[in-house]
Amino acid sequence: MSARRAAPAHRGLARAALACAALVAALSGCASSRPLLASHGDYAAYRATRVSRTLDERLAAASAYLERYPDGAFAGEVRVYLARAEPAYYASKRGSAAGLTAYLAALPRGAFSADARFRLGQLIQARNTGDLLSRAAQETEARLAKERAERERVRDELTAWLRRFLDSEAWGRPLAQAPAEVVVPFSLTLPAPTCAPAPIDERAGPGALVCSKRIELPFTVKAEGEAAARAAQIEIAILEDAAGRPIEVAIRGPELFTRLEEARSAREVAADDPSGRIGGISLAVELARAVFQDHVSPEPSCSREVVAPVVLHLECGGARLVARAATDAGDDDALTIAVEPPAR
Repeated sequence: MSARRAAPAHRGLARAALACAALVAALSGCASSRPLLASHGDYAAYRATRVSRTLDERLAAASAYLERYPDGAFAGEVRVYLARAEPAYYASKRGSAAGLTAYLAALPRGAFSADARFRLGQLIQARNTGDLLSRAAQETEARLAKERAERERVRDELTAWLRRFLDSEAWGRPLAQAPAEVVVPFSLTLPAPTCAPAPIDERAGPGALVCSKRIELPFTVKAEGEAAARAAQIEIAILEDAAGRPIEVAIRGPELFTRLEEARSAREVAADDPSGRIGGISLAVELARAVFQDHVSPEPSCSREVVAPVVLHLECGGARLVARAATDAGDDDALTIAVEPPAR
């Protein structure tokens, strides 16, 4: 019998535990130790800051997490998120009594709560002493215009990223040398992208990276007759080879196609509303097809047969655009692009 087989059983168990830990680390990256160390309550409170349905709920969850777990496993990350998101959220709410009320409901002890209560008191006093109807009409007109602009930005932002990466000039060179229309919004505009080693991929070869940035676009819809906050999350993830050249670009986000439909219709698409979901998928396909036709080719022969979850596959002249609709709750709706670089 070999020395290894003769080793005590507890040494085998130790090696198994180490192997398991190594696998968790490999799958989860540097952040894996935090979930392992976090209590169940800590992780559940943190999870609410990521998966709550509305922006108001995520901010409220972030504030509640820091109050309950000021030294929690995720406190640093949540604190950074709240410090970045709360000023923008308050700036969007402070112009109206309804907005200030919504802010105070979400963050009653927030960084701007004192200012919000003061402004709300002033507005109430002004309404009581001024021309209430005129002021309300002006506020409503301004609010509706702002809400329209926010909803339109969801479609505009998605269209802009498709256009940028369906341009052949963005390919075949390090991303830093791409046209300014690509470099400025991706690399130089906040939030800054982050890069991490890519999973093994024969297309990219050794030393490949995935560089990504996430953009959050808040907007408002009607839900059961009431205004409800929404946020479209768009992540742009670029698979780059060791020289920094793009290999594939994914434009994705949780329920992205559904958020696109909500932004178009200004109404809530409930989880049990298949027609709304189908409408969002159709809108995403229509938008992606139009950009492909403008930047690559309008030829019908570019269309390829699709099988769910793929809802669109266009391929012509070295350019490929594929749209996938998520079928599981944890998946993202995604549009992926790959383009053959121009000959030089």
